[in-house]
Amino acid sequence: MAGLDDQLEEMEAAEAKATFGRLRPLSGFWRAVFLAFTCIGIFLSVNQIFNLKLFINIVILDNSYLYLLLGVFFSLVFLVFPMRKADGQKPVPWYDVILFLVAISIAIYYAWNGLRSIENGWEYFAPPLPTYLAFIMWGMVMEGARRTGGLVIMFIFGTLSFYPIVAEAPWMPSAITGKASTFAETAAYHLMSEESVLGIPMNVFGTLIIGFIIFGVALQTTGGGRFFINLAFALL
Repeated sequence: MAGLDDQLEEMEAAEAKATFGRLRPLSGFWRAVFLAFTCIGIFLSVNQIFNLKLFINIVILDNSYLYLLLGVFFSLVFLVFPMRKADGQKPVPWYDVILFLVAISIAIYYAWNGLRSIENGWEYFAPPLPTYLAFIMWGMVMEGARRTGGLVIMFIFGTLSFYPIVAEAPWMPSAITGKASTFAETAAYHLMSEESVLGIPMNVFGTLIIGFIIFGVALQTTGGGRFFINLAFALL
């Protein structure tokens, strides 16, 4: 088993080395913010998934819950992932602080207006303010994709996100043609419908995957993860 433990330690060291340059190490105030937001996200998830009703007389709709999760976790991208790899060891710059605060503010606004968004069909007939905020958040999601996944991921996401605008273009293959939307309608639909930012991946993450992540981290922290890895290798 000693050899297996050495292999596992080497794998963990290699993984840590690979991610060291991508992530900005947080300390002091921003580390406390990161930990606080993580705890808030876990609290929201546990309350919503298990229907604990910890917010007395307040029912959090599914779309509001997903907006809150988006604000809690997506905003941290601008703290942890620097704009450039060269800035990875520098303190959090002012522009990332602004992006962090803007992401939280927009998410809270949408969460607060979750019921109104559903009742008034904002994904199709959004007022001016949420539409303007949708433009901002759309761009921030693209920037978040670039920071976490690279230019290729951003290009793929960005290209697909513009599809509704050119759905009626004459060069579009007939199999995927459709009714085109305006730029404003597309931005509103991306942020205020259940088929884009709050689509299936976000729904699955907020209702299922986050539970497995918490369970996995608990196993890894308590040593259970290494136990199951050793057990799997022993059975081979």
